[in-house]
Amino acid sequence: RNIMQTVSVRFKHLGLLTSSLFLQTAAFSSRFPYSSSTPLRMGWADTWDDILQGGSQRWKITCEESHQKVISHLDSFLEDKKNNPNQVSTLSVFCPLAGDDPIVHLLWKRGYSVTSIDLVPQAVAQMRNHFKEGSWMSEEQDDGTIIWKHDSGRATLYVGDALVSRPELVNKFDAVYDKDSFGALQKDMRAGFCKRLSEYTKKGGTIYIEVKLKENHHEVKHIGPPFSLKKEDLMAEENFGSAFEHVKELGSVYDIPIPSAMQTGHVLRKK
Repeated sequence: RNIMQTVSVRFKHLGLLTSSLFLQTAAFSSRFPYSSSTPLRMGWADTWDDILQGGSQRWKITCEESHQKVISHLDSFLEDKKNNPNQVSTLSVFCPLAGDDPIVHLLWKRGYSVTSIDLVPQAVAQMRNHFKEGSWMSEEQDDGTIIWKHDSGRATLYVGDALVSRPELVNKFDAVYDKDSFGALQKDMRAGFCKRLSEYTKKGGTIYIEVKLKENHHEVKHIGPPFSLKKEDLMAEENFGSAFEHVKELGSVYDIPIPSAMQTGHVLRKK
């Protein structure tokens, strides 16, 4: 029982950690000192309160030009899945640990069906605020997960643990959009995350994934988050390698305000 409790706490920690992607390590340590009595959920709730009240935006990318570059990449690699060039509403995109990433709403506006998941209620509330159109209804599952559904029928937002198995999502998605989630995970926690994405992605489905790459990669690749990652890290057999093939390395996808680091993109396809 104690072992299971420990695993449960680690999984919840994972969801919280990746929800607030990539605080600078020093800033994280000084602003959120951790002790065994610190309620992790409350810590990240305080973080989101600070963001929403005008504090540091931390990991968030707010540049519309950067957003449009991401949308263009996703469009180009999903082109062969469209029924016709002007219709994308039949395509479903999963956005794990998305926080309030504006890309989710932008994909919805482009006609995609979107599903996101994050453990922090404030993040998901802010995500709903991006949708100025329509209204939301919510339901609660037995495990405490809250599911928000948009009246368009094309947007679903989960408030819950991203590593919990969710049978209703198995083999559901044509694509996955992952901004930095994999790169926030400690090495021994990545396999479980990749397993979930493999379960949820259709055969032939696409993963568009962004990760950090630092100039002195070999010297610092074990330091993080954010971890410095290359193709071989993503495609290790225990990670994406067993279920996906690597389609393309995109290089730098947009500029980020982190010295000596690039925001790089990769495209994978489900075998």
